[in-house]
Amino acid sequence: MVGATLFPIRGRDQPLETIRKRLDGVRDGVGAVILVEGRAGEGKSRLLQACASMAADMGFRTGFGVAEPGREVVELEALLDALFNGERPLVDRASLSDVHASPELRFWLLQDLEALIEQAALRDPLLICLDDLHWAGSGFADAMRVLPQRLASVPVAWIMAFRPNQGLPEVQSAKDSLVEAGALVIRLSPLEPAAVAQVATDILGAQPDEKLVAKADLVRSNPFLLVEFFRGLQEEGIVAIESGQATLIEDRMPHRVTDSIERRLARMSPNAQRVATLAASLGRRFSLSHLAAMSGMSLADLLQPVGELTQADILSPSEDQLAFRHDLIREAIRASPPLAVRRALDRVAADVLLAGGALPVEVALQLAASADPGDEVAIATLLKAADALASADPAASAELAGRALELSPIRHPLRGPLVSRRALSLFAAGLGDEAKAFADGALRQTVPTEQEGRVRLSIAGMFHLSPDVRADNCRRALALPDLSLDLRAELWASLLHNLVVAGRTDEAVRLAPSVRDGVYASKTSAGKFAFGFAHSALEYELSHFEESLELLVAAERGEVPGDEDTRARLAQQYRCWILSALDRFDEALQAAEDSEVGAANDRQNWAVRLFEIWKGRQLLQMGRLADSSAALEGRFTLRDAHLVVGVVDAHGVAALGQLKIHMGQEREAREMAEISRIMLGVSAPIVRRHAAWYLASHAMATGEPLEAHKWLCVMGEKERLSLLPTFPFEIADVPRLVRIALAARDQELVENTVAFAARHCELNPRVRSFSAAAAHARGLARKSVVDLESAVSLFDDGLRPLALASALEDLGTARLSRSERKEGISAFDRALAINTGVGATWDAARVRGRLRNLGVRRRLASSDHAGTGWEALSTAELRVVRLAVDGKTNREIAKMIFISPHTVNTHLRHVFDKLHIKSRVDLTRIAQSRLRQPLNTSAV
Repeated sequence: MVGATLFPIRGRDQPLETIRKRLDGVRDGVGAVILVEGRAGEGKSRLLQACASMAADMGFRTGFGVAEPGREVVELEALLDALFNGERPLVDRASLSDVHASPELRFWLLQDLEALIEQAALRDPLLICLDDLHWAGSGFADAMRVLPQRLASVPVAWIMAFRPNQGLPEVQSAKDSLVEAGALVIRLSPLEPAAVAQVATDILGAQPDEKLVAKADLVRSNPFLLVEFFRGLQEEGIVAIESGQATLIEDRMPHRVTDSIERRLARMSPNAQRVATLAASLGRRFSLSHLAAMSGMSLADLLQPVGELTQADILSPSEDQLAFRHDLIREAIRASPPLAVRRALDRVAADVLLAGGALPVEVALQLAASADPGDEVAIATLLKAADALASADPAASAELAGRALELSPIRHPLRGPLVSRRALSLFAAGLGDEAKAFADGALRQTVPTEQEGRVRLSIAGMFHLSPDVRADNCRRALALPDLSLDLRAELWASLLHNLVVAGRTDEAVRLAPSVRDGVYASKTSAGKFAFGFAHSALEYELSHFEESLELLVAAERGEVPGDEDTRARLAQQYRCWILSALDRFDEALQAAEDSEVGAANDRQNWAVRLFEIWKGRQLLQMGRLADSSAALEGRFTLRDAHLVVGVVDAHGVAALGQLKIHMGQEREAREMAEISRIMLGVSAPIVRRHAAWYLASHAMATGEPLEAHKWLCVMGEKERLSLLPTFPFEIADVPRLVRIALAARDQELVENTVAFAARHCELNPRVRSFSAAAAHARGLARKSVVDLESAVSLFDDGLRPLALASALEDLGTARLSRSERKEGISAFDRALAINTGVGATWDAARVRGRLRNLGVRRRLASSDHAGTGWEALSTAELRVVRLAVDGKTNREIAKMIFISPHTVNTHLRHVFDKLHIKSRVDLTRIAQSRLRQPLNTSAV
């Protein structure tokens, strides 16, 4: 309801009291989410308004936003209104001045909004009311998932209203996620008789008698109709007021309730009818100037019909605009004229809005629904809207481009750009089957071969797609006739790269010479850089790490075209992979951190995520489990498992799973196993290898070696022999594979893996970890104490503490098999100390069990990694704590210590869990009593 005269809210005392208690908790520093569900007319908007008023009395600053029908593709409109509009905006709109230049608008917009809301909430508690979210778009669904969770530790309350079971699937799914996360759900119910009597008294000025309350019972389920009922009684004089009591004169419903909106309008002047009908096409809210343009009437001529509609409670003032008093009224008016008439009016309204400065995306859905074939303005506007949405909402972009194609004649000059846009957006949205069918048909029929080749090259560079899909587009483009030499060279280089990252190494090796010839016969610097990068990646997969690094350096030394920025970021990631494989861990981490900072400065979310995932895996290898967890946690969920189609996410899932195994977090480790099972259905071999390897590791960790061996064979019995290496390369996987093979009595696999380790040691003789892993594999296979001692000695350089502990454990077992009890216990003791020191709870428990079986009890505990309490906080967590209690936002902390806001948020979540608190207020209280040095940035 918009702009109506407000009486006290009635019949909602219980939900208001429940909400008040939640707001009390928010004032103490803990965020809250409240979801209100009710059908049209049941009082959702009125309840939100009452909540905003109550919160203001409690010292909250409040914002109010409403999603508008037909504007789903307008990015986060309701939220931005809630934050920036009103007499006292919650945040300053000018602070978002540069966000629209971002190539990844939605992610960075959410990042910016998170930082601004957090900053405002650290000054005063906030209430953000968001109404009619059943009309919100997919962008808002993302905001629902991200912002409440990330801001849960600061005093921000969210109240969101929906109609039940309505809205986009993405919005309903996000709502379900909020409920699962603990959101309070309030479902509005019909008013009780006592509340009905109060509403009657408010409107009639007298207490209703029993007969009148009984009559009102027919509409009490809908407060909007209840108000209409009592107002109708007044208007039509069928209620008498005597001695402070209201009594029915006639036993009938007032016409205001029984008449349709159409019949109510029919009793008004022709101009009022016309204005109401036209206004319904302009939206829920509209300006007088737009209404004048729509109607062809002057502002002076509009005063009489607008006044008549306002007097009849059809329209009401809303700030500097007019609005329909209720959505039910507007919906009824829109339904009155024939569909053809309504479509024509909507089409005219779109022109009026465009002429008034509306953006193409703001009228796109209205144009799509109302335009007729051949409508030039609609075709051009829909193309502009599709281009604008391509990054933030590619599915909506594809839909709008598709509608524009339906409107455009066969030889229309914009059909080529529309076909290209729809093909690119379908692939970008992950709609693979539809995208492939459309591209194979429409592209060939509509655009010249060179343009089709360029479109397919763009698709081949969409690195969130499966590398097999990307490679397929390269092949289809290369099959086109009459392509330019440069384009063909770029396609060959892209094909080689996609084969490599798919794990199709043999095919890439066969293709590489001809790709080299084609690329160097051209003049394209983009093709040469892409080939140099792909060639380096291929040498990496062949375990020629020194050669791989030399090739990468040479490729980066050449000219890197501006449009190859994505591939340049990927090359930076490969540099980290190579340096790590060469045991140059410090250089690898520094390169990752530098690249992450550069990606964040350039607002490349995908690249920030790329480096964070790699760092999480690297930190796991280095035994920094808490830091690894902060980088990896929350990035992969079962709900999004189908999106894991490439090596970056695949190795991230496997690393997070291995981390959870080491930390003894069984539920999370099982979730990664479930994701891995889904990954087995992906076409790219590299993804399936990561999935199979993690499933085997998980089965082995749960004491099921035969099940582990079954997973090794899931891609085929022969393929088990080539399961390793997965990429990024981790040589410490080799002894673990030997251990599974021995437990399953698969001697062929044992010998193959030992030979594999020896071969890699020969290829990379200067890499200490390769020699260590080879010795460890030999020691397991031969039960050789000498080899296992060698492995311990080689791993004892501090780089891979978990690998060292594993070798010590195997050494201890081998010593015991030779009846060398003292030496075996000593090896177990060292392994236990290492595992305990790094927080590898599962490993420590296993080693402690071995010692217990020998009659030896150890109770090692590291103060750095105690389970709970202040002493449990890691060094990285303490750095974050110092800055958080000093009033810094997550984004400010991230910039100061060169990590992502995601990692900061995860660190704080771990801190809250360890300290058993829920808010920054609690954290500040505890920290000020525990920290000895001053809280300043120099401490970090």
